[in-house]
Formats: sequence, structure tokens, C-alpha cells
Amino acid sequence: MKNTILIFFFLLIGFKTIAQETIDVDDIKVHTFVQRKAEPKEGIAGFYQSYSKKFNSSKFSSSTGTLDVRLKFIVEKDGTFSDIQVLNESNEGLGEEAIRVLKTMPAWKPATHKGKIVRSVFRLPMKIRADEKTEKSEEVEEKSLSQVLEKKEAISQTYLKSLDNFLVNTDLFEFRCNCTFVKNDHKKEYRYESQDGFVYYQISIEKKDAKEAEQTINDVKSNMINQGFIVSEIQLSGNKAVELTINTRGYGPYGKSKMIILYNEGYFIGIIISSEDPQIADAVTEHFKQTFKLKL
Repeated sequence: MKNTILIFFFLLIGFKTIAQETIDVDDIKVHTFVQRKAEPKEGIAGFYQSYSKKFNSSKFSSSTGTLDVRLKFIVEKDGTFSDIQVLNESNEGLGEEAIRVLKTMPAWKPATHKGKIVRSVFRLPMKIRADEKTEKSEEVEEKSLSQVLEKKEAISQTYLKSLDNFLVNTDLFEFRCNCTFVKNDHKKEYRYESQDGFVYYQISIEKKDAKEAEQTINDVKSNMINQGFIVSEIQLSGNKAVELTINTRGYGPYGKSKMIILYNEGYFIGIIISSEDPQIADAVTEHFKQTFKLKL
């Protein structure tokens, strides 16, 4: 029996906001950046579970065991989806299946901007892995918590020893990791991936005035607290920052994400560190906080 594990990485949940870019569609604005993004009514984890149960991966094959697809769509004011597009797919027909399932999902909470409900663009990157689930694997899942934690602790220690291998050094910041550069979008968004593919980093930097940044941070904190996520006050590179812990355990390489947001010298900085293994995510984030330096 195949069990489809669906992986959604909601990049920049809630914090890449305020700045507004719009396009006109039939004289109705479709917002790219909003103060509060559209989201599933049942919450992110609930959406994952419902979507994964409906997705049929049995007709697709992959040498790596992972299927990749990215969708782009508009969330209407009533929360329904329109203009669904496939931006890329690793297998022919994968996007069609992704669209089919999305059309069966309940309407979302629409985005809001400046106190008004608005239409908004949403980009949804997904990784899908079809795993054989046998009785033996189910028995493995029943291992004691202590055994699981012991194994994960060993993995985390291995990562800790390798995190000083490489110095990421840009004009805006630096930090140490065992990662390689992946992408730079218009010199505002930097992406890195650990050499074994277990950890993902994303750093976004954009100009904002102090009042605008403060409002953004307060909105994000409120939104995350309402969703039951952990919110903490920390120090990063000598600056006051907010750390958010987002758990979506059981959904592949983005099972746990750490988000850090802060404001410094006219710039709003958003950082995401994600891993399938919660302890690796925690360990890497702690190391990142010790080595990260802003150059603004």
C-alpha cells in the first residue's frame, strides 16, 4: 500500500509582507504582497493531511523517489482558487494531478491588506514522495521515544561538527554552514542548501522604514501565536529579533522550520532554516545564530 507524503514549503510565511506589487485583472487588483497572506481554514497541518490523502502518486516514478511541482494560483476574496498554473514539474502529468487535488480542497481564508479582503497571488512549491508502507515499517514507527530521540541526537551532533566547513560571505551578511549556494533573487533573497540536502536556508532582505517594519513584525507575531506556533524574543548579530518555530512534522524535508525576523538600519530581514529532522533544525539554527553577522 502506498502512502503519499506531501511536502509543502510555505516560503516566508507571513513575514514577507507590507510592500505591495499589483497587477490588474479585469480591473480588479491581484496582490502579490499583503499584510496577511491567504491560508487554509483548517490550518497548515490539516491542509497537508487532507491534500496528501487525495494525491495519487502511484502513476509517477522517480529515480530519487521525490516528485517536484510548483503551482501558482489566485486566492479569490471568497477563498476559492482561480487561474491555477503549473510553473514547473519534475514528471509529465504531475502538475495536472496537483491541480486536480487543489480544486477539490476547501476554500481558504482570503488575504487581507490594509484592513480589506483582497485577491492575492500564491505560489506553492511541493515535493511529493511515494513510500511503501508495510507492517514492518509500522512496527518501526512504534519504537520508544527514547530510541528515536537518541538516533536524532546522534545525527544532530554529526551536523554540528560540519557546520564550520564553509563561510557564506556576502556584502550584506555572513555565516558558517556545511551548505552550498542555490539561488539569489534580485539580490533580495538568498537560498542555500546543506551538502546532503537535509537543511535549507533562506535569507530575505528588503528596505523598510522603522514604522512599517514594526507593524510587519507585530502582524507576524500575532498571526503565528494565533496558529499555535512558538514565538520567542532573541538576539541576532547584536539586534533584537523574533524567532518562530513552525512544526509540520511528517511532511518530508520541511518537517520543522525556524523563522527569524528583525529590523536593522532601514532593512527588514527574514530568515528561514528548515529540516526534516526537528533536532537538526534546532541545532543548525542555534549554530546559525552564533555565526551570523549583518554587514548593513
